[in-house]
Amino acid sequence: MKRNIVLVFFIVSISFCLLYAFQKQQKLQEPLEHEVTVELVVVEVFVTDKKGNFVDNLTKDDFEIYEDGKKVEIQYFAVVIPEKEIRKEEAIAEIEEREEPQRPKEMKLVILFDNLNTNRWYLNSQWPQIQEMFKALSGNVEETMIMELNRRSGPRIIQPFTSDQNLLSDVFSRFKVDMWKDFEKEVLKDQRIELSKEAQRPQKDRFIPNPEFIMKALREEEKYFRRQRLADSYSAFLAAVNQIRRFEGIKSVLLVSDGFPLGDREGFVKIFDPFRLFGGKKYFDQREAFDKFLKLINEEKLIFYAFSPGTKSVASREEWSKELFSLEQIAEETGGVYLRGAKKYENFVEVLGRDLTHFYDISYTPPETTRKSGYHRIEVRVKKPGLIVRFKKGYSDFTAEEQERKNDASAFLSPSFFKDIDFSCKTDVVSFGGQHPQFWVRLQIPLDQFREDQAVSPPEKLAMMFGINEWEKRKVHFGEVEIQIKDSLERGANSLYHAFTTSGIKLKPGEYETRVILKHPEDRIGGWEASLKIPDIKKKPPLSIISAILGFLRNEVKEDKIPFSISTKDGCLALSKHRLYASVKNVFNKRENVALYLQVYCPKQTQDFSPKFTLSKDEKVTLNLPSEKIDSFFDKKSKILNEVYLLDFQDILPGDYKLEMKSDEKHIKKEIELKIVS
Repeated sequence: MKRNIVLVFFIVSISFCLLYAFQKQQKLQEPLEHEVTVELVVVEVFVTDKKGNFVDNLTKDDFEIYEDGKKVEIQYFAVVIPEKEIRKEEAIAEIEEREEPQRPKEMKLVILFDNLNTNRWYLNSQWPQIQEMFKALSGNVEETMIMELNRRSGPRIIQPFTSDQNLLSDVFSRFKVDMWKDFEKEVLKDQRIELSKEAQRPQKDRFIPNPEFIMKALREEEKYFRRQRLADSYSAFLAAVNQIRRFEGIKSVLLVSDGFPLGDREGFVKIFDPFRLFGGKKYFDQREAFDKFLKLINEEKLIFYAFSPGTKSVASREEWSKELFSLEQIAEETGGVYLRGAKKYENFVEVLGRDLTHFYDISYTPPETTRKSGYHRIEVRVKKPGLIVRFKKGYSDFTAEEQERKNDASAFLSPSFFKDIDFSCKTDVVSFGGQHPQFWVRLQIPLDQFREDQAVSPPEKLAMMFGINEWEKRKVHFGEVEIQIKDSLERGANSLYHAFTTSGIKLKPGEYETRVILKHPEDRIGGWEASLKIPDIKKKPPLSIISAILGFLRNEVKEDKIPFSISTKDGCLALSKHRLYASVKNVFNKRENVALYLQVYCPKQTQDFSPKFTLSKDEKVTLNLPSEKIDSFFDKKSKILNEVYLLDFQDILPGDYKLEMKSDEKHIKKEIELKIVS
């Protein structure tokens, strides 16, 4: 982690003038101001004696710091301990001597459940002890956040940062996990049963004649699952780190895991890395991938502590599995601790509880010879003998391009954290011409937010990234375009409407996570996310409503040659004599031309579809809504009936309503929430 310090140098220029061989008086010109940004590397150092007590009487001169083997000068030094432990005379002296205000030192705690690699039985059996440990640790920090690494969705925040102990206790008591290992065991168990049945069949009836081949196939299948779980562990863990780093302050991460399934050195693993955080390679030697992973997580102000619910006390380090070794490495590289043994929970309360409130905060300027992108090793030495010193072992310095990729990855995986740009978005599923379903995406961007910020010039354009995340299938589809906003700003428009559809992506029925990211040239980012389900229309009953989309109707002077298609120019729905601009917020003026676009599965073209529309409010008042069909088209390839109805809200009072569509067929029913304004 780097701290940016802005130094202002006053350069005094003195001019000398000689006139007629006489020396004139020196003239002092106006001082010139130049800003120079100096990046400081921040290191939290934990120093204890052999009994585990924090040593708080060290000074700046007791420390030496080396980066990549070169000694560096300490620029900032402070010992952080609770105020109640500072003697009054020391506090007064500290205030008098300090030249700059001390920044906040509160630690934040992140409890991260690695549900990809943790054994459910051990976690459940030790849950009361774990829960008590969590409660004790949460009381030592300003705020606590709870996260999990989920096999279906990757990283997921269960409880955002909070200081409410009752809320945290309630979350812990209700927390249920979805373990990858459980899924893996069930699959392997079923396969063992099938292979066992295969081995019991007569030789002539076997699909695999030799039983040894069956066992070999089973072992290979198990290795495949472990490699897949390892790759998912890297991807999910890095995504979690990218989420955590967005929060201010020092974060201690308590990792609950049985360790990463590292295999033999000659084994290779395929990394799901859509944003090229691993450098663009797809296949890595397992140890090479783990080393790269350690460097990536060590570039932020994160300190990892780890324990394994399934770990028993071991006699020596040689008995450790590769999984436990991975936990120790993660903790050691970031300056944390991996604890094991029968008393690990009690020890964690003592050790982590102490580290959360007692440490040395040190910053230094990296040497010029090493100031380039890449990984830099850190070594901290304490001159006094007999002390135990812990610190992060290095940090990664990224280029502007690498940092942008990291920001994109963070925004894509956790859009809800990015609120620098305000905008609304809505996405619906549509299908045309028997092709694969598409997402119809609309954005509404308020423009005053760019006019009001006097410190930043209004941008001419915004970069927009739209993506579809299929975490379980290890696929990410995304594209990036530019949205021009300069003309709209100059015209004085209140907001900008932008619409488009996806193309070239073969989307099958199922659940999808969609994301929209807007990026300002000044490193401001806004994010949006939603889950959408593409229905399998072949399994739908006849006359089922597939899509129901509200929008604004505009007259079209020239008839469109391709009715019921999305315009590539402005993203509207082209009709025979109109254009439909799909709504984003479903807020309508009662005097506007509001239309409803329906897509209905209709296996037989002759089937009659005559919907009736009603408005309900608070489930008490139901009003019949007048409507008029203005366009219709039956798509023979997809068996989808496309119809547009003009809705009449003239006599409707302002308020929030629920629009309900019904037909004579009982199963035909659809509801949309909307708001009418005067």
